[in-house]
Amino acid sequence: MIELTHYIGAFSSLHTAKSKGHKAPHKAVLLLAIIDLVEYDIIRSQRIVLSDTLEKRFNEIWHRYLGDSSLFICDITKPFFHMQYEPFWRLVEHNEVQEKIVAEDLPLVKAKKEKKDLPSGAYSVSAMRRAFAYAEIDGMLYELLRNADARAMLRVVLINEYLKGQPTKTMPDWGQLVAMLPLIAFVA
Repeated sequence: MIELTHYIGAFSSLHTAKSKGHKAPHKAVLLLAIIDLVEYDIIRSQRIVLSDTLEKRFNEIWHRYLGDSSLFICDITKPFFHMQYEPFWRLVEHNEVQEKIVAEDLPLVKAKKEKKDLPSGAYSVSAMRRAFAYAEIDGMLYELLRNADARAMLRVVLINEYLKGQPTKTMPDWGQLVAMLPLIAFVA
């Protein structure tokens, strides 16, 4: 499956910010939420609407893997907007919907991609919803997400690359805990 290899590469090299040596997990969490909603048959096309359901699933995944992150804030708007810098994602403004007749099945990387500006109201769900009708992913990517084996592989890539080892406020820092073992043993 050549297409799967392509998207494994794309998912493992997302353009992310870094903080204290950790890759920002936002895009990975958004993609995991989308994968889940395709699996649950809630997302039924290439069009990804910034819906309450997507936001809720994003938050659930964030809290599952990151809890209260000590580095990053749980916010769906930034990855929804900045995913446009990935070759498989395109933001579609409301005024473009009338112009668009049908989504192409070709990868968006081959299509002309115009970068969108941050809407007024900046990073808020309501501002994103006012500005963008939906985001659109590649037709090939959507078809892969409908396949259970492909979903499983892409989930593993996202979790291993962006969510493993993320520091949280709710989970102990194992390095500090190990360093404190002699002190803990002395007190006991």
